[in-house]
Amino acid sequence: MAGKSKKGKSRDVPIGAVVTLLGQVARNSRTVLSRNLLDLGLYAGQDGVMLALDRQDGQTPGMIASELGVKAPTITKTISRLAVQGFVRREDSTTDGRMSLVFLTDAGRSQIRAIGKAQRRTEKTALAGLKGKQVRQLLDLLQLVDGNLAQSSSPAAPLRPQTDMLSPSKEADIDDLQTD
Repeated sequence: MAGKSKKGKSRDVPIGAVVTLLGQVARNSRTVLSRNLLDLGLYAGQDGVMLALDRQDGQTPGMIASELGVKAPTITKTISRLAVQGFVRREDSTTDGRMSLVFLTDAGRSQIRAIGKAQRRTEKTALAGLKGKQVRQLLDLLQLVDGNLAQSSSPAAPLRPQTDMLSPSKEADIDDLQTD
């Protein structure tokens, strides 16, 4: 359904198509990743907590929640489940007895590589048929869209996208995702 925009240019994309497709892609990627994580005995969301602790062990639940852009009660439940599974442990802070810190256990640390593999399988599935340059363009565009939405959703600082995986040292990884 093409129409005219205010500037008189033809609109090739139906209103709402981008938002609808972004939501669908997000749901489908979470579903596939959840299946891949389930093979490891992990549930959706647990991977994010474990990866945050791998980057910086000994965080408070609030710090993890802030980094992941979710509410503290959600993280608290996830941490409790991970503790029951033996992947994390809680310790009282040595400097502030009211504060609890979360650490990866050896069992949790041993899952980090497998989580990365589950993410990689999910990305390979999602990006099948795209070339390395197209993947980099897609990442750039998605980061722009995410930044725009984060900026408009709150007067507070926007959430930081996980861009450490997009550093130049990881370009070979992007090229590995090609299926052509």
